[in-house]
Amino acid sequence: MLPLSTCWDTMTPNKSHWRRWGRNLEQWAYRGLDQHLRVGITGLSGAGKTAFLTSLVHQLLHAEPQHLPMWQALSDGRLLGVQRQSQPDLALLPFDYDNAIAGLCANPPQWPPSTRGLSEIRLALRFAPAGGLKRQLIDHLTLYLDLVDYPGEWLLDLPMLNLEFADWSRQQWQMLSAPPWNETTGAWLAEVEQLSDEAGIEPLAAQYGSLLGELRQSLAATYLQPGRALLPAELAGTPILAFFPLSPQRLEQHDDPLVAVLRSRYDAYCEQVVKPFYRKHFARFDRQVVLVDTLGALDKGHAQITQMADAIQAIQQSFHYGPGSLLRRLFRPRIDKLLFAAGKADHITVDQHANLLSLTDSLMGQSGRLARFSGSKVETMVLSAIRASQQGQVDRGGLIPVIRGVDMAQQAVTRFPGEVPSQLPEPSFWQQQGFEFGRLAPPQLGSVQAPLPHMRMDHLIEWMLGDKM
Repeated sequence: MLPLSTCWDTMTPNKSHWRRWGRNLEQWAYRGLDQHLRVGITGLSGAGKTAFLTSLVHQLLHAEPQHLPMWQALSDGRLLGVQRQSQPDLALLPFDYDNAIAGLCANPPQWPPSTRGLSEIRLALRFAPAGGLKRQLIDHLTLYLDLVDYPGEWLLDLPMLNLEFADWSRQQWQMLSAPPWNETTGAWLAEVEQLSDEAGIEPLAAQYGSLLGELRQSLAATYLQPGRALLPAELAGTPILAFFPLSPQRLEQHDDPLVAVLRSRYDAYCEQVVKPFYRKHFARFDRQVVLVDTLGALDKGHAQITQMADAIQAIQQSFHYGPGSLLRRLFRPRIDKLLFAAGKADHITVDQHANLLSLTDSLMGQSGRLARFSGSKVETMVLSAIRASQQGQVDRGGLIPVIRGVDMAQQAVTRFPGEVPSQLPEPSFWQQQGFEFGRLAPPQLGSVQAPLPHMRMDHLIEWMLGDKM
């Protein structure tokens, strides 16, 4: 029998336990007082997520009413200040804001590098209440804002939780076999059909990851699974990522041992990778911003913009909908606001912004209406986190709106990008319509204190924080 003192020691919380309990109680208190907001920031391929988050943090830290006129708390003079704080989740990488802003202030300025995993930054916003009982009882409050950055590729894995391996495999095989993707995937699909023993799984799985990367990079494909095959992080080279889809004919061979192996790895991936991400991070978000490169997909063609629509609609099915009541915030936080933001609005002329908004909204389809019906506030927005162009006009027998900026080779450019359709076009649209949405270099700032030029970031901040301030 263990001595009584030893038994007592095993039952008594040590200092680390008390500190952890203290942090948990603090988070509960903030939630109970509605003084804590956890926002997920992600983006589909090419959407400029890191530049967006860098701009958002910079706008909040250097907020000026003339620069963010639509942020009500700021324009009312109630914002007392914003400061960075120590992040609450020490297991996450800190968002590398300092290096990102340093690159934007360099000569020539550089876009921030893409992030490849989870990261987090916490801000404290001190403000005076707008009125009511809070204003009578206290002269200021502090809202703690946690911004969690994660790859959009991981978000696209959530629909896999609702699919068996066979269903997922048929879905992916159909996509990979269809034009224009099959010009890139044809040789790999043929190799999979010839797969005869388990020793060939690992090399084909590695090729599959490279193939998905090529589809994303060269053809602007969006709906690619599993997302960790694109950004494996610590899972690189592990058996849990060594799976891929099989043809419908192969799936019908129920006694095929290779089908069983791939099914078991798919199931393990869903259970050990996707579900833990969902429980630990995704299900804890109060609000979610999904950045969408609508213009990039539109520039590539019908298959790309259609696949983006499929991805957006699949994403919406993965969210916990419902209003953020106090009890839900305390015990089962749910996303009460969801935003799909079409970025790079500075790459088109202002007269096309309404069409870009309408097109992005149309990509949501019926799933957007169902989300609104369930009580969640689902919105679309057109913005530019860091504006890299100026609006202008040229005379071509009449005034034509254009944008002016600097390309990635630091050469001045003047462009008429083209007219954006207001709805998802028919395939024939691309035979008669051209676009020019090439990349632009970031603007020259010169100083960390200089305001970052933007389009509608004040609208986004009001959407994100207005009801909490």
